[in-house]
Amino acid sequence: MTLIQLLGWIGGVTASAMWLPQLFALIRTKDTRGISWPIWVVYIGTGIGWLTHGIRLGQAFMIVANVVSLTAIFLTIRYLRRDGKIRSWVWLLPGFAFGGLLVALDGSVGSAAFGATVVSPVAVSMALQGIELMRADKVSGVSIGAWVWQVANQLVWGAWAILTHEPGTIISAVVSGIAAVYVLGWRLARQWGAPPVLKPRPAPPPAPVSEETGAR
Repeated sequence: MTLIQLLGWIGGVTASAMWLPQLFALIRTKDTRGISWPIWVVYIGTGIGWLTHGIRLGQAFMIVANVVSLTAIFLTIRYLRRDGKIRSWVWLLPGFAFGGLLVALDGSVGSAAFGATVVSPVAVSMALQGIELMRADKVSGVSIGAWVWQVANQLVWGAWAILTHEPGTIISAVVSGIAAVYVLGWRLARQWGAPPVLKPRPAPPPAPVSEETGAR
């Protein structure tokens, strides 16, 4: 096995494994507080896109990784549905539409366009996840291990993409890696006692009503 093949399989294994800590955290805590639901809708699209990208490139590690990833994503979404964060399965349609767009771009425009497109909503949704970690009262349902794996996975994919000169994966790995470090940093900060920030201010109490006139 060559170094490039080894890195590919390491990337595939870490890509599969990084979803499991979050799923296990939900199974253990039954707590979805601190989890931003839009990122999971986006993950449906990216999972579909990367699965078909792996099929097009003929890379078994990409195919295996994304089959496992999509399975874990849909199991996580079941918990979000249970808690009313995703009120209808219709809310998942944008994820499937995004996946279809990625498949079309990858087949017609090329890898670089695919990479730039696949990472844009991922970066935005990761930013939303970071904001949710900044403002939620409790974040115990968000797995630290999942985000450590996320950072490690992007480093491996970046190394593989540089060695194989695969522009789509290079773009995706760099941007996703930076965004994952941001989310992990806030999750660790909350774990180490940082208070929530960016919380909405409570509404002021109503002005007292005059007993004589009933006016405020």
